[in-house]
Amino acid sequence: MFSFTSPRELYEALGVNAELSHLYAACVLGRPVAAQHSIRKALQLLATKRVAVLHRPELGPAVAALAERYQQRVRDIADWKPKSSNAFRQLVSLVQHLFDQYGNLPAWLLNTWTQTALVEDGVNLPDLTLHVGWGRSLRSFPGLPVKLSKRLEHGMREAPAGCTFREALRYAQLAARDALEWWGVVMESRLGRAPLLDDAFWLGVVDFFIATPMVDPRHLGPVCDWIHQKRSVGIGPEPPQPGFSLKGRSMVSVLAQTERWHQADVRQRRQSGDAEPDVNHRWAGLPVADFVAGSVRIEQLFTYGQLVAEGRALHHCVATYLHSCRQGRCGIFSLTVDGARALTLEVDSGRKVVQVRGKHNRWMTAAERDWINQWLDQARLVLSRHVHITE
Repeated sequence: MFSFTSPRELYEALGVNAELSHLYAACVLGRPVAAQHSIRKALQLLATKRVAVLHRPELGPAVAALAERYQQRVRDIADWKPKSSNAFRQLVSLVQHLFDQYGNLPAWLLNTWTQTALVEDGVNLPDLTLHVGWGRSLRSFPGLPVKLSKRLEHGMREAPAGCTFREALRYAQLAARDALEWWGVVMESRLGRAPLLDDAFWLGVVDFFIATPMVDPRHLGPVCDWIHQKRSVGIGPEPPQPGFSLKGRSMVSVLAQTERWHQADVRQRRQSGDAEPDVNHRWAGLPVADFVAGSVRIEQLFTYGQLVAEGRALHHCVATYLHSCRQGRCGIFSLTVDGARALTLEVDSGRKVVQVRGKHNRWMTAAERDWINQWLDQARLVLSRHVHITE
């Protein structure tokens, strides 16, 4: 790979889709000569192990991040023996061998190396791995999006394997509140999908729900959407109210206002009809295949008009995802049975199904989950652990 004098020469010889071409793009292309030399040394050592890690294009960025940091290792590649033929397990094992000096790196942090994005909420996960692997506290890592106490750091270290950084943080925040039963509901709401901005306020919204007895958790997501609209966009003729607070409000009034906003939003769209300027504007959507099996279809929605029709039929606020769809942050899909709308699904840009809702924000049934599982396999998607099924 390093013997070629230019990218064009390599691509002409191997083809742009060859395994080495993908590895070259991740590890070499556009990097300074000094960095290339350091990466080359690490890759040559790794190649002697004949591991599957080097043959998975989706792991190219992680391999590059590992090779870039090889000089900061605590152990050598030569002393590492892979115990699995699975490329993802090999990568986790190798990261732990190279950078976990005391054997106490959280499993979720090790597993983040197998994810598509190695930077989340502004946190460089490979750098965080080295920082914690050297025995330093997680809370002392510079540039964290929120300040961590000792209790929150302990909670993050206890978060289950497979978590993202944000999931581990929310796990710790809820563990500190003795409210881990809310973890899945919180992660399915805006708090699990939006960037970590104004975190103290949004945690106050969660506290508002936790403190209310006998409240249906499924209302958290719609209420968060209403609050976001009120604070950031404005409702009707009202301008945005960034200082909006729940102080002095009751759960009954908040739920009533959320429902009135939804109903007014539906009426406004009905009145505007086809005259609305953006109703037929089409965006590119996510590169995710639709699903067809007999009378069941799962199809991506590509226009504002389709979002409006979906929300109108199922009585939820999916039309508020217009901006996110246009920017490619997510894709909205509709599951229909015999042409009747049954579920709305949100897929994020990392090919994860993060939200599934039916009429009036109900959760999916076990039977519907079976259809979705077939779609996941065919479209190469994963389902968030936080998506609920009706018992």
